[in-house]
Amino acid sequence: MRWQSALKAALVVVLECVLLVATCTLLACSGGSEEVGRIRVTPAEIAGVYKLNSERLELQANGTYVQDIVSGSQLLHRTGRWRILNHFLDGSQVLLIDAAVAPTCTPGDKDCRLGFGDLPMYAHKRFGRVALARNEVADSYYERSE
Repeated sequence: MRWQSALKAALVVVLECVLLVATCTLLACSGGSEEVGRIRVTPAEIAGVYKLNSERLELQANGTYVQDIVSGSQLLHRTGRWRILNHFLDGSQVLLIDAAVAPTCTPGDKDCRLGFGDLPMYAHKRFGRVALARNEVADSYYERSE
């Protein structure tokens, strides 16, 4: 009977240690996402005009977007809807629905067409301003222009 009591006490200590490690891990992970600049945003915070090279993106607070891309002498004007996806420990992701996402050809192709689909972009804090990550690895961001 005495050994059962000791076993229960040991089990409680092990569970407390596991809980402590899990809590520390969650805190470390949430801090890690801030190190790379990902942030949580609301529609009011993210609404505005952004630029990336020859692209202009306007996110309106009502959930619509305007995307303008200049390619050579052609202008692509696209409109659609956007929404925010909040990830538990990884900030907010802005999702443009049915946007122009990437060329489906190589540079210099005469028959170059843009691809269309959903475009997910994490919200970041860069240089004290909100930016949208088009490609984090390549350090490519839509920067707020207003």
